[in-house]
Amino acid sequence: MKNKIMALDLGSSGIKVTIFDDQSNILGSCYKEYNTWYPGLNMTLQSPSEWWEYFCTASKELLETAHIAPEEIACVAPSGQMSALIPIDASGKLLMDPCLIWADMRTTEQVKRIADEMGGQDKVYNLTGIGLTEETFTGYKIAWYKENMPDEFCQTSMYLQPKEFIGFKLTGNIATDFSDASETAMMDIENRTWSEKMLEHIGITKEVLPEIKKATDLLGHVTQEAAAASGLKEGTPVCVGGGDVSIAAAGAGIGAPGSAYLYIGSGSWVGVSSKEPLLDYQNKIACLCSLPGDSYVPHLVGFSGGLSHLWIRDIINGLDCFEEKISYDEIERLVEESGIGAHGLVFLPYLRGGGAPTQNINARGSFIGLEISHNYGDMCRSIMEGVAFILREMLEILDRINADKITDIKLIGGGAKSKIWRQIISDVIQKPVYCTSMKQEANTWGAAMCGGICVGLWKDFDEAQNLVTVESVNEPNPGAKEVYDQLYQTFLKSYDALTPIFDDLAKSRVLIDQQSKED
Repeated sequence: MKNKIMALDLGSSGIKVTIFDDQSNILGSCYKEYNTWYPGLNMTLQSPSEWWEYFCTASKELLETAHIAPEEIACVAPSGQMSALIPIDASGKLLMDPCLIWADMRTTEQVKRIADEMGGQDKVYNLTGIGLTEETFTGYKIAWYKENMPDEFCQTSMYLQPKEFIGFKLTGNIATDFSDASETAMMDIENRTWSEKMLEHIGITKEVLPEIKKATDLLGHVTQEAAAASGLKEGTPVCVGGGDVSIAAAGAGIGAPGSAYLYIGSGSWVGVSSKEPLLDYQNKIACLCSLPGDSYVPHLVGFSGGLSHLWIRDIINGLDCFEEKISYDEIERLVEESGIGAHGLVFLPYLRGGGAPTQNINARGSFIGLEISHNYGDMCRSIMEGVAFILREMLEILDRINADKITDIKLIGGGAKSKIWRQIISDVIQKPVYCTSMKQEANTWGAAMCGGICVGLWKDFDEAQNLVTVESVNEPNPGAKEVYDQLYQTFLKSYDALTPIFDDLAKSRVLIDQQSKED
């Protein structure tokens, strides 16, 4: 029976492929972590070829382990990270592999030039609705590409986003959706069309950009070649799909006024729902389009969330003096033993510069207040609390400017699996935090809804989301309020005090990289 959706989420660290049935049941899931390269300051690369290879491997494994025949898949639904630079030529050949992903921020000169030409960065923001750290967005990456790789630029026939590359490999067809298009700094956010004005300053025409469709529209069907590579049945429908931020909003089930969601994956972000564009240049809110394209999901996105947690785990596991690898369960135990406030240790989770709420690409991760008595559990807890402080700061910004005060908060992403982290977040923001059965599968579930609607399994997102139930709720501990309120202020002051130090370190890093190249 064709009542199953294969949904994929091409994340910042790896790809997850999940199969759902038409009752929202998870029939199986597979995750593959791929390589990320950091060749220099503010440079981050990944390989589209590797994305496709790992998707095919995950697809075959999942169909086999879940005992699902390829003909049972009603639709394939792609989603993924946004703001990448993936140029292809007329034959579909990649012109950059590896390519620049969203976290690559080498475009400072292009950001400044375009802002100057348009009369200020605020003019760009009010046109595109794109906040966050400007250096991340595709439009500026294309301007950099034109100036630094002119031969490849002249050969480029189309610029894709990650989920569009997978869709192209599956079907041979190309289209984007409103959510991904709105994260490029090339869309007119009011009219929801490519902005001729922005394209002129970037130096391209709309002919090299995909047609904008709804995420629930049909992209095409799995080709014979893609079927052989992925294990899918030739002719299986593939929907357009969406960008991970808007996909996550759908998967979390936000939509009603006053609802919001917090996400902890590799990065961390906070999103709300709005019928009209919610613009605030001072705080650089990213006003993205929803999946249907008729409303908006304003967001603030931090670049280091679960990444910080993964970082410290891998640091310990990389030490030869420990024979056994530390597990997340063991980390949970140590964090709980540490207690509220991590014995006065504060962590600034800026392992990747840029992102909300500071938008400072020079910001770096920092432990504040280290003592000889602090242990691994204290460090892990301070990381969890630092991410919670960033979520609180972003939530307060959105709550201040949103007409509908936030009362309903859902937590999703890999970080939502952690019971102690859920409680820390509730204690820091002093509000109840709800998790649905899709807390870790919100992204693939959001994509699956697009696929199901595309082929008629569900009428709309509301019908699909009604199948999902609340699994847990963490109520705030009133006894934690005083400690966390004080530490939150220390957290904010620490960033302000270290800002000039971060700038100095960035200058030093340039000299260090130059010296390394000479050596």
